[in-house]
Amino acid sequence: MGKYKILVFIALLFSAAVAQDTKVTWAFDGQIQLRSELDGRDFSNKTYPLTYTLSRIRLGATANVGNSVSFYFQAQDSRVFGEESAISTNTKNLDLHQGYVKLIKPFDLPITAQAGRFTVAYGDERFFSSSEWSYIGKAWDGLRLSYGSTWKVDVFALTRKDSVSYLTAADPAKYSYPAKSVYSAGVYGAWLTFAADKQNKFDAFVYYDVTRSKSSNLDYDSLQLTTAGLTHAGSYDNLSTQFDGAYQFGKNNKRDVSAYLLSLQVFYKLDILKVGLGGDMISGSSGGAKGKYYTFETPYNATHRFLGYMDYSFKNASSKYLLGVNDIYLTSTVAPVNCAFNFGLNLHHLLTNKQDANGSTALGDEVDLTVKYEMIKGTTLTWGGSVFVPGNSLKTSYTTTKGNRNDAAFWSFVMLTANF
Repeated sequence: MGKYKILVFIALLFSAAVAQDTKVTWAFDGQIQLRSELDGRDFSNKTYPLTYTLSRIRLGATANVGNSVSFYFQAQDSRVFGEESAISTNTKNLDLHQGYVKLIKPFDLPITAQAGRFTVAYGDERFFSSSEWSYIGKAWDGLRLSYGSTWKVDVFALTRKDSVSYLTAADPAKYSYPAKSVYSAGVYGAWLTFAADKQNKFDAFVYYDVTRSKSSNLDYDSLQLTTAGLTHAGSYDNLSTQFDGAYQFGKNNKRDVSAYLLSLQVFYKLDILKVGLGGDMISGSSGGAKGKYYTFETPYNATHRFLGYMDYSFKNASSKYLLGVNDIYLTSTVAPVNCAFNFGLNLHHLLTNKQDANGSTALGDEVDLTVKYEMIKGTTLTWGGSVFVPGNSLKTSYTTTKGNRNDAAFWSFVMLTANF
């Protein structure tokens, strides 16, 4: 759906909904997240670790017009401490993080329409996430229609980027003739959530990711990617499970795509202790796969949540590693009764899905430890520390002209998150 059609659609729905009810109620929310990090992730004991502090401050307001219309506005300031050149400068980091209107049952139809700028997060956020760990987060411009309650389906049209310039006045000279394609990128799809019973919850989804980048030297859409998948969350007394599976097909720079993601986690809770065993398999491409692309892409997921907390670049397969990732991991949390503290320990054994040029698959092993303290309701102080021992594949890729990078890497943080 074109942007102008969306605007007309919103205007019609809005005028119909507001006419029914004009009573307005207000609600406010806010958050401040401050995190200081000690970053020694370069696999070299000869260098000094980096230190920085990140800040994210959000303030939101909701206006409900009767039972028919809801407006939401959320301003956000995101910054790295000291990034201004002087204390008298302003980097203008204040932005609209979310700003949308929701129309509930417009024209008495059993749907909710959401349009504007909003976050998108589903399931365990392996495919779509608002990225709450990030000091910026993710938000989309677009339209989402929702139907149902027990069985809920969302249909969405989201814009990643559009190069069409807005014209304040009609100017024939700015309309190309003959017509030519311009750069734009978007995601279009549907997400179904349903509960078979109290113990089993399923998500089924499909979305189409397209990058239209036609120009004089590029006469094809650089990305035409369809992702279809199914997730299942099970809860059986002390035992719980999480399964994610998806398949990707289409075109990536004219290469045929055939990629998959499989993940299974099993958890057992015993009194104050919860332990879990999991495995992720994210397909990759070997060097000999000419004309084919087998690497599964997850650009919109919760990056920090999966494959260890140290966020190495092999998580983003499209940026450096096309070999894919296999992860075998053990998780554990301890939450003492009537105690403001809880503790977490995760162990990851990471491999590439395909062998590298030297025949190796060993990325390395990571240990993550976290301690959380709930100061008051809504306010949490968290400390985390991680160590990564590199394997042969990672050692080779991080080698520089100044020498090898074979040492264990480390990273630590202290974070305060306060919500109201």
